[in-house]
Amino acid sequence: MTTCPSCGKELTPDAAFCIHCGARVWEPPFVRRMRERDWDRDRWRERGPRDGWWGAVSAFGFLIILGLTLSQYPDTFALLAGYFESWGTHGYPVLPGRALGQVLIYLLTAGGIWGLISAGLRFAYTDSFSRPIRGIVGGLFSLYMANAFSQFYSGAIRGSELVLTLFVGLAVVIVANAVIAYYLPHRLAKKP
Repeated sequence: MTTCPSCGKELTPDAAFCIHCGARVWEPPFVRRMRERDWDRDRWRERGPRDGWWGAVSAFGFLIILGLTLSQYPDTFALLAGYFESWGTHGYPVLPGRALGQVLIYLLTAGGIWGLISAGLRFAYTDSFSRPIRGIVGGLFSLYMANAFSQFYSGAIRGSELVLTLFVGLAVVIVANAVIAYYLPHRLAKKP
């Protein structure tokens, strides 16, 4: 015999609602799963503020990298202005010239290395797991693109191959981040 959790009166077998007070006493399995998934998501969000300060550390590191890039290549803004002017000349976006490409390679390499370092530190000093893995994916993508630009400017690949490399890399990052964001928290939440 079961009783209503709301009014405490006896329920009929297989009742979805209490006949006395109208409270729902049974919920479909998909509703229960959605409620449990929301609880898991909330539990993972609770862990976020503990490592929320790390976003500021990462951003500060990238600002330092930007400053280092500008100190290594003081003509970066002139190169960027010339690059955007070339869009008007050609009527469509073109790949950057070799001088701007070197700036881009430096920035991508330094950003990728910092992304890997900050992800490792975040993993070691916080209780977050999925954010550091996404940081590793981002750092590897930056290094991947720096390598692709290096190959392009050395003549090993053509511009169309560079664009294809970019799209393949972006697709891998999108899929990896989706797996990390949705699959990983639920798998970890099931472990005791």
